[in-house]
Amino acid sequence: MKNKILVVLLFILLASCQEKKMELKLMNKDIVSKGFSIDTIESFYNHSVFNSEKEKYAFTNVVKFELSNNTDKKYLFFIKNLNLSDIYNLDIIIEDEQSNVLGKSEPLIDPSYSCKLFSLLEQHFKIEDEKEVLFKKMGYNLKSKNVNFYDQWVVIPAKEKYVFLTSLPLPFVVEDTEENLRRPIYFKLNPEKRYTFRLKYKLKDDIEKILPKDILSNFRENNVEIFKGEIATQKIPIIFK
Repeated sequence: MKNKILVVLLFILLASCQEKKMELKLMNKDIVSKGFSIDTIESFYNHSVFNSEKEKYAFTNVVKFELSNNTDKKYLFFIKNLNLSDIYNLDIIIEDEQSNVLGKSEPLIDPSYSCKLFSLLEQHFKIEDEKEVLFKKMGYNLKSKNVNFYDQWVVIPAKEKYVFLTSLPLPFVVEDTEENLRRPIYFKLNPEKRYTFRLKYKLKDDIEKILPKDILSNFRENNVEIFKGEIATQKIPIIFK
């Protein structure tokens, strides 16, 4: 009899622990990508952009995911942005049939376009310098690569859920932005193979050393904790069209 009672109590304890976890869930049934007939680096060099805005629109996924806070605490996440690839703490994980994780590819830049490249870099650094001055004035620490943390945060109260919408074009996450300057960022996908897609959230920096003290104080006064765990969605298939 005692053993049965212990088993029941253990079951209840385990069930309650399961209920108090964070859950990250993809609402999409699948993710769509443009397929290429040849799985070679040359094919991507010849297709550094989508053929048209209409085609890009067709292969831009609206990625919908839900974050459920099943705990008794209010938690702060850095997890929202219009572009999925710009959510610093949310990793895009694409795996092949052997569970190998694919990395993002960035082709080499043709040296003959070095002048354009330097011009582009100068413009980029100028924008970053301006941001750094403003952030420094507001009390932010810019040692992190996450320059969008100030508008990516969301607080999810206890026992509540939040649905996010973001976008991801495939296979070109970032297109060639200058004519003849090969700068796309893409996933090299072979339409003859099968792939899965999932998301994983985990803080990549000590965010308490980055945010201003006034903001951190506001969170503490409102009993908001920074979520420092790791959560991932389920896998869904990538389909080619």
